[in-house]
Amino acid sequence: MTFALRAMGAATSLGAVVQAAAAARAGIVRASELAQSTCIDEVTHERVALVGHTAGPLTEGFEGIGRLVQLAIATLEDLEASAHGTWWGQLDVFLCLPRSLGQGTNPPRDSTDVAQLLASRLQAEARFIPAPASLHLFQEERGGTIHALEKAMALLSERRCDQALVLACDSLVSPERIEAQLDARRLKTPDHPVGYMPGEGAVALLLERRDPARERAAPPVAYLFKPTTAQEPRSLDAKAPPTGHALEEVLATALARAAATSIPEGSLYLDLNGEEFRAREWGQTLLRARDICRVGDWQPVIPAMSFGEVGTVSPLVSVCLAARAFARGYGRGRHALILVSGDDGHRAALLLERGPLLQRPLTVIAEGVQ
Repeated sequence: MTFALRAMGAATSLGAVVQAAAAARAGIVRASELAQSTCIDEVTHERVALVGHTAGPLTEGFEGIGRLVQLAIATLEDLEASAHGTWWGQLDVFLCLPRSLGQGTNPPRDSTDVAQLLASRLQAEARFIPAPASLHLFQEERGGTIHALEKAMALLSERRCDQALVLACDSLVSPERIEAQLDARRLKTPDHPVGYMPGEGAVALLLERRDPARERAAPPVAYLFKPTTAQEPRSLDAKAPPTGHALEEVLATALARAAATSIPEGSLYLDLNGEEFRAREWGQTLLRARDICRVGDWQPVIPAMSFGEVGTVSPLVSVCLAARAFARGYGRGRHALILVSGDDGHRAALLLERGPLLQRPLTVIAEGVQ
């Protein structure tokens, strides 16, 4: 079963949805030194600034909840610009946040309490969004974002809501998050090149049930299939590297869904960020999958090269990039496949299909889609 993606909004280091997708395609990167976060270069024995992907003036001077609120409000404003006039019926909101919200506060606070406070701030300040009937909170990093999509699709299918707004926010560039990542040796530093650059951002998706009448009046951006999920027994903390079994499972299932509707080819959005364990797992997956599916027919895309590691937001960033690739006509095939790898072993695949307006010849698309 598929669901209509009605509108999108984002706030990233490269700007809102339209600007960010165009900049990423052009290879533009806005990584900069994080003045408040430094490490010791073991070669020169000097203290050097770490490099990350921040949202620039949007979050400059903000920390903690304030930083996430800034990202979320800008994202909802971007969403409203494309969703204007499409709000109807009962709206449920699904808010996806990182686990460690309470870290760095003085005194330390319970993460759930901080998340509830953030949700209250958003409801008070985002008055241009209709008041939601229910607010669902998820704090499980990437896995939580996938669970939010699953829950939203379930409620839409059961007609317990008419529209679902899935909003994910995360920032890995705050000093308290940086310190924990440095201690775990996960960041890219002068003496540790196999790490990631921290980033920050927020993305919002507005989902609906498929309705032929509504689609004739205003075709959706794209269609989103229900996520395919599996559990990798070897998580990030395991002594041995992941086997690739779980990623192979979700990949094969998603490719089979794509093959059922068209020639199975398109763009493949990979959850690689520079860390060795992710690269090893993808290598193992390629070896296992080559006999059961033609992964080589799919064009690989690595969003972290443009936005850095954005944690909870990562799956939705890929959805936005894929949908914009369809809208601008450079997306390969009819589908985009998004792979998601959580630190806790959660694995998922999201399949995105072109919207009905984008099935027309490219010459027509260029005149009608911005």
